[in-house]
Amino acid sequence: MCPLSQCKSGDTVFVKGFTGGGRLRGKLHAMGLMPGEEIEVISSNCGPLVIQSKGVKLAIGCGMAENILVSCECSCTRADYCEA
Repeated sequence: MCPLSQCKSGDTVFVKGFTGGGRLRGKLHAMGLMPGEEIEVISSNCGPLVIQSKGVKLAIGCGMAENILVSCECSCTRADYCEA
């Protein structure tokens, strides 16, 4: 697993969990992000990450993206934390 903030544009990943507190989890759930959800990283350049989940595009700040744990194809810079 790795934080969403470490994934690259074009990656398709699955939400595994969250590391933040209750308020953060509540906000992410309100945005439709739940464990098991498939998301596509549209843009991971400087600034907010743009992701797509269930046909909806969302902009997620880098700090928030750091608290979203995903499983990915290990294209992130922290490959030792990823599960293929």
